[in-house]
Amino acid sequence: MSFNFAYLAGGKLHLKLGESSVRTLDSQFGQDVQERTLKSQRRNAWKDKNPMAGMIPQAFLQQMQTTGEAKLPVAIRSVSPGRSGQLLYTLAVGNVTGVFTLDTSQAKEQRLFHHSDFAVQHLNVHPQQPEFACTVMHQDGSANIAVMSMDGARPREITAGDSIDLAPRWIQGSMKALVFQSAGIARNQEGLLLEQSPFTIEKLDVQSGAMDTIAEHPKFDLLAPKMAADGSLYYIRRPYQTRQRRWQILTALQDIVLVPFRLLKAVYEWLNVFTQSYTGDPLVKSGQPQVQAKQDLLIWGNRIDSSAEAEKNRRFGDQDSPALVPRSWQLICQRPDGEVQVIGEGVISYDVDAEGGVVYTNGSAIYATHPGGIPKRLLRDRPIEAVVLVADDYSS
Repeated sequence: MSFNFAYLAGGKLHLKLGESSVRTLDSQFGQDVQERTLKSQRRNAWKDKNPMAGMIPQAFLQQMQTTGEAKLPVAIRSVSPGRSGQLLYTLAVGNVTGVFTLDTSQAKEQRLFHHSDFAVQHLNVHPQQPEFACTVMHQDGSANIAVMSMDGARPREITAGDSIDLAPRWIQGSMKALVFQSAGIARNQEGLLLEQSPFTIEKLDVQSGAMDTIAEHPKFDLLAPKMAADGSLYYIRRPYQTRQRRWQILTALQDIVLVPFRLLKAVYEWLNVFTQSYTGDPLVKSGQPQVQAKQDLLIWGNRIDSSAEAEKNRRFGDQDSPALVPRSWQLICQRPDGEVQVIGEGVISYDVDAEGGVVYTNGSAIYATHPGGIPKRLLRDRPIEAVVLVADDYSS
């Protein structure tokens, strides 16, 4: 079983073709922006001279200055295969999001569009037409499905209303129809988003505007839908949780009990920094147990403590590639006759080819399988945020 696929890990784009090694594809535009930002910081460094320079150990001051020269965050957030060896992706640079194409054979990057008033995510190139579907994320918390031409014209929104419409996907074998996930939202009198309903799966005819709900469940979010040519519907199913935090007495008591431990940890971290500054050695030597830092990931609108979830999931799967999300996040195949199959557990992202082959990721590894088959691990990385299949014409 051999697949060609691209994936996102740590905000970087990677390409894996068959049995060849993984290639990391860097954005030249992102690198140029970072370099310009660093040069600007260095030119203006004299304006920000630390007034406590005479009171802080020199080694610690140098560490502060080095840390202060931070690179502008640049990350690739979405990717879709194009045609003729091209990849389409979104690049987030600070508060600006752009859409780019990359010729993988020549490493030639082209910017199609960028904007700071809204973000574009969840790209999916049309298999025949020179256009792609995407999500337009607005600053008020709503999101609409849009279609954008490959020539870089502004996205044309094709859904509306106070809702969160995400992850459009063209239906195989259909010229102008797509599926996407949608949730209604509720606001307070000031217009702030308070709550949202479970995500349902909608089917939209782009030409006529007709829209139908094709899958829903009051207790589950149905995410990242894909419909095959035979009518099979694939999606990620996870338990629905309200946005509002449910205040529980047990949680409150737990927070109170943990207060002294959190204070001790803060004091320890402060002492550790100064010990390293004066002596060059940390309080905890190598070989001694260290506290693992909490690693939060924002996945499909849920903030997940991935390190804690990985520790829980080691008991159920690979010790070296545990799922970074709960195992209740299941990859589902729903047949036209209503039969439902669970393909994988702890799934963050997936893709399906025309023959029903499936690749998916649990955040720590990428697996290949088919409905009813046994998953085979293709590679390990961490944290993997998305995976998409690419065609055979991508040059290595």
